[in-house]
Amino acid sequence: MSTQSIIESANSQQTARRSPAAQVERLDQLIREAETRLEEQEAYVREIALVSGSTAVASFELNKMQLLIALLREGRDRLSEADA
Repeated sequence: MSTQSIIESANSQQTARRSPAAQVERLDQLIREAETRLEEQEAYVREIALVSGSTAVASFELNKMQLLIALLREGRDRLSEADA
């Protein structure tokens, strides 16, 4: 799943209509998917480093995924606090 599709999924209109508990559950799912993608991206960066040594583009994508996960976790934490 690409970074863009994860963002679009998180921003969908369906998310806005769900209860806070359902939104937290959805964010948990998105975080798991993003973490899986992050692991794949990390492996790709390692592979690129071994083959060509030029990891700038792949590292940029890796950084985007790390930021996305941080944002998803922040959103999840805020929803959890608001629900409590």
